[in-house]
Amino acid sequence: MPKQSIEVGKRPRFCNLCGQPLVGGYLRHGDGVICCLTCYANRSHCVRCGAPLDDAALARTRAGASDSPWLCTHCFRSAPRCAACHRPIVAVSYTFEDLSETRPHRYCESCVKTRPRCDVCRVPVAPDVVPLDDGQYRCALCAAQMVREPQQVEAIYREALAAFSQIVGSPLRVTPRLEIVTRLQMGTIRRSHHTMVPGSEEGSGGHHILGFFVRHDAACSIYIERCLPRSVLLGTLAHELAHAWQSEYAPQVQDLLVCEGFAEWAAHHVLVASGQRTMAARATRREDVYGRGLRLYLTTERKKGRDAVLRLASGDRA
Repeated sequence: MPKQSIEVGKRPRFCNLCGQPLVGGYLRHGDGVICCLTCYANRSHCVRCGAPLDDAALARTRAGASDSPWLCTHCFRSAPRCAACHRPIVAVSYTFEDLSETRPHRYCESCVKTRPRCDVCRVPVAPDVVPLDDGQYRCALCAAQMVREPQQVEAIYREALAAFSQIVGSPLRVTPRLEIVTRLQMGTIRRSHHTMVPGSEEGSGGHHILGFFVRHDAACSIYIERCLPRSVLLGTLAHELAHAWQSEYAPQVQDLLVCEGFAEWAAHHVLVASGQRTMAARATRREDVYGRGLRLYLTTERKKGRDAVLRLASGDRA
């Protein structure tokens, strides 16, 4: 709370709040507001800085929602805003790993506890957001990047395939067929192939699975969830292409850290090549098998070079 003091010596003549002549003691609040002792004792105070509220602040608060915080004009203008409800944050706030290219947005406790979450980045969505036709939500940032049309998804798949081939230097013998599915369909597909994919449920750390690679005999497919943001889509496709590469060049490798680490390493480099450095850095901070695996591969690459990465992905951990 800004310091308040009783002034001595040369004194102002009027209270800034009630307009009455000052008689006796008065207080000067930290933001320069002169307040008589009567106003200080009887008026509501700003919950952020403690200043007594002027008439405009009182009227604004009373005209707002029933749970609007009591804020002085200065704090109403300067307090951080919740990215979901856009109301001032006066107490605890939360941040998430959203798609922001700068610093993460902040969210108030009420929205974190009560609002639906974006099904991609898990931030609370704004009150006016309606779900997609399959019931999923997208926050404003994810919706702004969302890729809806199958032709656009196919174009990004070709981009991911070209970048991946350049990174690993040994192209896929068979290009996986791309299948765009809903979240419900993705769950059904993953359950039906559970026995074919070692560790398919393990290690995700509660993250929503957005892509899935399946090889059955000579045929293979990449299933990708619809309506993903472009950067998430590109990284997910690169991740699944890495699984396709391992199924061709190192089908014997079953270690989850090796498999998922290589897939995240491929996604990391494809995103960096496309200019998505902020997005690429997100997985390096994860503490699940994906993040640990990525850090293992990045360390291997830094110390021993890219050939060592490919040997590691092929099962050589020497």
